[in-house]
Amino acid sequence: MCRIVAYLGPPLTLSRLLHDAPHGLTDQSRNARLMHDSSVAGDGWGVGWFGPDEGAGPGLLKSILPLWSDENGKTMPHAIASGSIVGHVRYAAPNVETCFTNTPLFVMDGLLWTVNGAIEPWPGPISRALRGLLDSDHEADLRGSTDGEMLGALWRTNFRRAGGSDAAGAIRATLRQARDVVREHRGTIMINLLLVGRGRGVAVRYAESGEPNTLFTCKGEGRWQGGTLVASEPLDDEPGWDEVGPQGLVRFDGSGVEVEPLGLDEIEADSEVRAQAGSANGHGARASGS
Repeated sequence: MCRIVAYLGPPLTLSRLLHDAPHGLTDQSRNARLMHDSSVAGDGWGVGWFGPDEGAGPGLLKSILPLWSDENGKTMPHAIASGSIVGHVRYAAPNVETCFTNTPLFVMDGLLWTVNGAIEPWPGPISRALRGLLDSDHEADLRGSTDGEMLGALWRTNFRRAGGSDAAGAIRATLRQARDVVREHRGTIMINLLLVGRGRGVAVRYAESGEPNTLFTCKGEGRWQGGTLVASEPLDDEPGWDEVGPQGLVRFDGSGVEVEPLGLDEIEADSEVRAQAGSANGHGARASGS
């Protein structure tokens, strides 16, 4: 599995998250403590950030090299500071190519998107079924073959269909659709994700069965200039890190976090109630007009 981190708050250099923290992403990429199936995430890395221009989209650096040996990864993060940062080190699934287009992060509708986890089996019937749920232009925008990019494209489709105002609701819809497809094809899904814009973000810790990948929050600590972090595992051994419970959704900004149940089954039940109500209303209209 991969390792991910987001920071929102007063500007920090990217290197604070990647290199300078005692257990930053560079250390996690070769000495992860809480990954399910490995302690090394050396199949590439990515970091994204929002700069001072309020009208500009995010900047993005990524590479297929391990973060610990990439010269650009060692030097450039010291020169870039931001108050909205997302980082990722990759542990690639066995059947998915290690190449630039498959390397997180991804920019989705001007926001930074990344995923830690896996849908299995992948690729195959599940990936084809999810592709079939995309709007045609979002399908055309796909460049790689990862489950993370596919889920991001499906989020874009759901976000637009819902009016483009509820990012968390579109995440819930996306994960419910993915879960249903996975169930149909007797697969597995274990997904943590980050969706981050300028000054605010959403994170999820989710698995259809079993224990999800770990996810932690840290807020208001002086060593992080009072900002907020969300990460696969703590970046240091100091106090202030809280683990997000399984099936949790986190809304966060530079001043703190709000954790709530992901509630995919509640969404499903609500959809069924609305469908039944619509069907009843339809029958009633025909009856009154006969």
